[in-house]
Amino acid sequence: YLRHRNHQIWVERNDGSNLFRQDATFTRRSGLADAAKVSLESVNFPGQYVRHRDGLLYLEAVPDAAGRASATFALE
Repeated sequence: YLRHRNHQIWVERNDGSNLFRQDATFTRRSGLADAAKVSLESVNFPGQYVRHRDGLLYLEAVPDAAGRASATFALE
């Protein structure tokens, strides 16, 4: 599963805890920079999205156009 921990995104096995379930649950939204794509908003930290920066994924707020672009993905 993809899970956020300390505002970083990790790939981890489900440990069965409620915290894991919350950390690994994201709401699929229309892409913040392109409505034809998707953005993933954290369930337990509303307003924070999965974003890419320097080849890694983070959970962060999206304050500007650059942030919206880094939080918008094409799923194939």
